[in-house]
Amino acid sequence: MIDFNTLNQQQSNAVTALFGKIKIVAGAGSGKTRVLATRYAYLTETIGIDSNNILCLTFTNKAAQEMKRRILSMISNSAIINDFICTIHGFCVKFLRQEIYRLGYPKTFNIIDNEDSKGYAKKIMEQFGQDRSVQTVKQFLTNINRQKNILRSDYIPLMLSGATLKEDNEFEMYLREQLKTFSLDFNDLIHFTTYILNKFSDVREKWQEQFNFIMVDEVQDCNLSDWEIITILSARHGNLFIVGDPDQAIYEWRGAKPELFVQFSSDQQIILNENYRSTKNILDIANSVITNNDNRIQKDLFTRKKKYQHAIYFHGHSEIEEATWVVNNIKDAIQRDVKPQDIAILYRASHNSRIFEQQLIKEQVPYTIWGGIRFFERKEIKDI
Repeated sequence: MIDFNTLNQQQSNAVTALFGKIKIVAGAGSGKTRVLATRYAYLTETIGIDSNNILCLTFTNKAAQEMKRRILSMISNSAIINDFICTIHGFCVKFLRQEIYRLGYPKTFNIIDNEDSKGYAKKIMEQFGQDRSVQTVKQFLTNINRQKNILRSDYIPLMLSGATLKEDNEFEMYLREQLKTFSLDFNDLIHFTTYILNKFSDVREKWQEQFNFIMVDEVQDCNLSDWEIITILSARHGNLFIVGDPDQAIYEWRGAKPELFVQFSSDQQIILNENYRSTKNILDIANSVITNNDNRIQKDLFTRKKKYQHAIYFHGHSEIEEATWVVNNIKDAIQRDVKPQDIAILYRASHNSRIFEQQLIKEQVPYTIWGGIRFFERKEIKDI
């Protein structure tokens, strides 16, 4: 059952904004997943749109599963949950299983992961006499993926039967290895989809006709090819609902174009700026930082939560100084009867745990690593 009493006014406006190009600027912790799930339920339960005519694109598989779970809690007919609540890559797989035969590929084409790609890379590197001490397999694949993303769908003709490939070109020989087994990597899924949509008008019109409503989450992290797919599919009915926040764009190094979200011309723009996750102290800090961003849409996050403890800022001049300060604060807190299980250290990437682990071990503070392996228990470290 859809309960609009659980939504604030901006969220309600977003859920009921149905037609045209709708741009939702969703600040951190502002309930964007709730809005997307509620809007999907509203379209199917209240408006009566067939779920097969709705495409809901998320950024990760985990987000897609959470979206389905939330929708299921609001609807009476679980059968409306289908495969079109998915990631962009997930949609491309479904699309290509139906349409890739047009390029001479079987519908049972292979999808290769990073380990499979390494096998192709090693073969080509050996063929060209590459010294792996000069260029690693990882670096080789990084160059391959960079070329694919620069060329976008322009390299697809090189992966079709009958293509004339240059024997002295590592990139083209790598593509030949893929072609031999009709194998696509994650980049290919996107680029093959855009190639077919652009080349075959009947395919394009069929899929455009199918999706009356398209919703896309985390649009600030979409790259040019993602945008191309979204733009093509929404061209017929024009009902495109995009949700994003340029202040949370972290994938520009991978080709994301948050400026396209900022510049997106919409029929209606709604800003979700009430935060349900953090205290006012935290929001004041976040607002003071993000207000200096150049490429953004103006919004001020606020919360109805009361102020709590003040945030403390410390600028360590080295990793060791930072870790020492953190661990000393933890020891002081434990001496004040704070329970160890109520204390957490958050870091940006898994390799950052090392310096904190070293200091915790030195100060004899027991700890547990969540979602990973202790630095000194990792296989490569134990080997060393």
